[in-house]
Amino acid sequence: MKFQCSRKDLYEALQTVTRAVSGRSTLPILSNVLIEPDSTVVVLAATDLELGIKCSFNASVDEKGPITVPAKTISDIISQLPEADVTLAVDDRNTAVVTCRRSEYRILGLPSEEFPPLPEVGNEVSFAIPQRLLHQMIRYTAIAVSTDDTRPILTGICTTLTGNKLRMAATDTHRLALRSCEVSEASGDRTVIIPGRAMTELMRALSADSEEPVRVRLDANQVMFATASVTLVSRLIEGQFPKFERVIPSSHTKRLTIPIGELHQAVRRASIVACEASNRIVLRTDGENLTVTAQAGDLGNAYEELEVVREGDDIEIVFNYRYLLDVLGILEGDGLYMEMTEPLAPAVIRPVDEGDYLMVIMPMQLQ
Repeated sequence: MKFQCSRKDLYEALQTVTRAVSGRSTLPILSNVLIEPDSTVVVLAATDLELGIKCSFNASVDEKGPITVPAKTISDIISQLPEADVTLAVDDRNTAVVTCRRSEYRILGLPSEEFPPLPEVGNEVSFAIPQRLLHQMIRYTAIAVSTDDTRPILTGICTTLTGNKLRMAATDTHRLALRSCEVSEASGDRTVIIPGRAMTELMRALSADSEEPVRVRLDANQVMFATASVTLVSRLIEGQFPKFERVIPSSHTKRLTIPIGELHQAVRRASIVACEASNRIVLRTDGENLTVTAQAGDLGNAYEELEVVREGDDIEIVFNYRYLLDVLGILEGDGLYMEMTEPLAPAVIRPVDEGDYLMVIMPMQLQ
């Protein structure tokens, strides 16, 4: 096997696939990345048997033939090489020889026959969605995915296809993120739970401004996402996702229209104090003014004030500032609605110009 390519193309492909490399596996082959040249492209692949990623890029191929090499070693080497063409060749003892200008490295590999292939995913359910839109769907919901492994169901994003409508939901029991959109070429209906890790890695591989399609296939146990150059396959999480619809308030008695940027800056500054006070941050209205305050024992207090549009009575409500920063950091547009009923009832945040997204946040106890 022998091919030549730009260092940048090889490094970016390695960065994409090595996110699927297992760091704890007892199987040495799972610490490797598969490199397989074919005519005018090179395909890289990595898997931990739960998540698999494949990426292709253009290259000048002299000799075909696959090889697997330690993922960390080759990534570290390629990352440090100068920006020039790289040649990678393999001898008959499974040693990969990497040359770039006056640099040469020899990496001991393993035969490709030991490398587990990415599983085939049936096409019982399928659809297509632009990269830009899927990237936003994941970005808007992944912030609410739980990191508590004792409840595996909540570590994924509940994904439902009904007709041509796609809905993604995530919750860690303190907040709920829900985003919907329409897709094309839809076939079949299905509700599955896709691991949050897989969705985060997929988002990193997608272009946030590309209209190129991502083709998605689902079967009983797995999901596959495929772009022109990247394929990601993941096992699904088994189980029943909570009936989250019941926690979404059906009405509100108070609504604030708030500039996103101003609130984001105010909460971020006040969090300097709030982080020393159990992350508590207080939002209080007085007519058309909203104050953002935090108080931490002997440390001191924070006070921010901004103008809002208020509908309904004044309210005082306490949030974990991290939940506010998470949602304010991903919202696009200029304004948001914050809908509430009582100080201890769930509050709903919706972008003013994005009707297909909402975030439900549980408030904290007033002191």
